Amino acid sequence: MTAAKTKTVKMNFKALYSYVINTNYRSPAGIVGLLVSIICLGLLIAFWSKVGRGYKIMLLLVGLTFTVINPLMLAWQTFKQLKLSPSYRKPLNFTFTDDGITVSQEDVSQDISWDKVCRIMMTGSMIAIYTGRMHAFVIPLSQLGEDRSKIISSVVQFTMQYKPRLSGNLKEYQSGKGI
Repeated sequence: MTAAKTKTVKMNFKALYSYVINTNYRSPAGIVGLLVSIICLGLLIAFWSKVGRGYKIMLLLVGLTFTVINPLMLAWQTFKQLKLSPSYRKPLNFTFTDDGITVSQEDVSQDISWDKVCRIMMTGSMIAIYTGRMHAFVIPLSQLGEDRSKIISSVVQFTMQYKPRLSGNLKEYQSGKGI
């Protein structure tokens, strides 16, 4: 990518919710919570006729906590964050160059060199470029337009020498085949 590519991006619910769900459910606590919920639902089904109403209610509530209730709460929080946060009201400008990414919004700008990228995660609706354990720039894929594959390939290619953690669906971009 010898010429800089600038994309103006407005965050959307689908991309932000995908990021929030992936962040919550790919952590050790999220995995344990999901396992506890599944085990409780399994116990509820297995011992339906052998336990009293109180145990059924308890197993059902615990079982639904991480499989239904938490995702709904995360969706509501994501919706509120998207509507109330001033940083999401205005679009971000991402400029991709050979040296890194410049992220700007109005008069505030931040340069991120490729060696600062430690993880890249992509889902069906977004790509998250992590510069720290908990800090990521989330870009809705729908906002990248026709340059989507070229930008993703460039990000993966430029960061490869620094060995960031890549989600499995980004492996095809390592060889440039995603272009």
